[in-house]
Amino acid sequence: MTPSPASAPLPQPDVACLRALAERLRAAQFTPAGLRALWGVDADAALQRNNATPARLRLRGRSEPQAVLAGLFVLRVPQPVTAVRAALGEDLCDSLTESGLFVEIAGVAPALSAGMPLVRPVAPGSAATNAATQGDSDSTSSAQGDSTPSAARPTASPPRLMSRLALTPYAVPAGVPRGQRPGDETVWLFSDHGTLTQSEPVSDDFVLGLGGAGRTLAEITPRHRVHSALDLGTGCGIQAILLARHADRVVATDFSIRALHLAALTAQLNGVEESIEFRLGSLFDPVPESFDLIVSNPPFVITPQGRDGQLEYRDGGMEGDGIMRTLLAQTPGHLRPDGHAVFLGNWEYGPDTVDPTGWVGDAQTSIMVIERERLDPVAYAETWIRDGGVARATQRWAADTEAWLADFASRSVDRIGFGWVRMHRLPGEASELGATAPGAGAEAGAGAAGAENSAAGTSGSAAAVRHFEELDQPLGANAAGIAAHLDTRLAMLEWLAAADDAELAETAFVRSGDVTEHRHFMPGQEAPTMITLEQGTGFARTFASDPALSGFLGVADGSLTLGAVAAALSGLLEVEESALRAQLIAQVRTLVPAGVVYPQV
Repeated sequence: MTPSPASAPLPQPDVACLRALAERLRAAQFTPAGLRALWGVDADAALQRNNATPARLRLRGRSEPQAVLAGLFVLRVPQPVTAVRAALGEDLCDSLTESGLFVEIAGVAPALSAGMPLVRPVAPGSAATNAATQGDSDSTSSAQGDSTPSAARPTASPPRLMSRLALTPYAVPAGVPRGQRPGDETVWLFSDHGTLTQSEPVSDDFVLGLGGAGRTLAEITPRHRVHSALDLGTGCGIQAILLARHADRVVATDFSIRALHLAALTAQLNGVEESIEFRLGSLFDPVPESFDLIVSNPPFVITPQGRDGQLEYRDGGMEGDGIMRTLLAQTPGHLRPDGHAVFLGNWEYGPDTVDPTGWVGDAQTSIMVIERERLDPVAYAETWIRDGGVARATQRWAADTEAWLADFASRSVDRIGFGWVRMHRLPGEASELGATAPGAGAEAGAGAAGAENSAAGTSGSAAAVRHFEELDQPLGANAAGIAAHLDTRLAMLEWLAAADDAELAETAFVRSGDVTEHRHFMPGQEAPTMITLEQGTGFARTFASDPALSGFLGVADGSLTLGAVAAALSGLLEVEESALRAQLIAQVRTLVPAGVVYPQV
């Protein structure tokens, strides 16, 4: 496949202009919390459901800088030139217009009953106007026909500006380094305006902004200090600019020329362009070297091949789950010793299915897959056809649905999984790595967080693992971020893979502070009919317990080895010591990766 040229004009603001824009955004409180306060929690929730109308209604008639910038960049509502100049300053406003980010159009005042502002192009049919209003049905519909009653017909208003690109604020998640410069708890991301503000399907080279997948990847990425990091398939650049906070050097790649341009603008806006090198190409083609950390939200969506309308940001150009198979198979060759990788992806289920842990052939590389969702082909097709902006009950919707279902049927696919992938290449004897092991450099805290940090920094033997589990429930309350829990989970799986039963018996364990025990009784009975353990952090799992396990956890403060506890409990419970020790060892092998107990350092 050959990268296609950008289909729409690419704005060219310089670095100084973008630095000035960042200062104005910061001063106007153009942050997630600031915008939520501006239009209210209900309108904010509607935006998360891809409904911009409530927020637009809340901002109608508002002229303060925050409202003007929100309308311009988030809601795609053209703003009076005078209002934009007041919000940004005349010089910056004019510079952004000259760079192609803003386009001036002739405005009309919205009718009293209208739900959104309406605009009329300066010169209908002109090239500049068509580029500015491409895909904006609200803009074009207002300029058509004279059948509207005179009482509802729009009246002329001063010229307005609209932005070619969307600009979205994002609150940096827990675990990502911050405090390196004032206001860096928020980053801003350039992308294309999408289905939030237009009814037509998006273009082939559409650059997606921050969606649910991008947020998830940012939250599950290891945040230890590294020398080199790779953002494979950078899109709007969100992962790359976060990696720049804890990597000396970042390489960001993408198959899309337009995506690389917007990602570079994003890096400049956030002041990290000197730390990121952008390269054009597919998968690992543009990166022959190896890295300490590889991060990717690849174009993993499984789509019928050979059809028009393939979207570069999600369609990988391979049949079925081929792109994920290729990515996981090639990753070990690009990880340095003790290097880590994190991905999101889809995989198919059908006859003779092998889960993604079987796609990694390197014996020195661990893979841990956490499957978060499993859909049937119909639900999967609906999700992604809608994502592309195709309206239901149209010929395009029906044709796409038929093609998707036929494609799945050709491979006898009956389910499609989605989840998180973490990989780790074991350290070599002569490791060149200068990075800190995940979790070892984090601040130790009380309870579960402190136990995780201690366990993650443990030295000792480890073996590569192949671990797959399903998780279809909400996560626990992870104050340090879910990435810290995943770091520890993988480290503990590798330790357990290398530890025999004798080593576990000689190990002292510490119970996590978030674990609670629940005993269930039948009325009038003294003995419980069921004992359960519940986590408050990590994956918030619930585990079945018994008197022996509860007794072990009750004294798990790091002072006694498992073997010593088993010996004491066997006398109290009047059971054979060796059998009880074997039972506790088996239970510990489940509870340690889950974060219920950790080995004492």
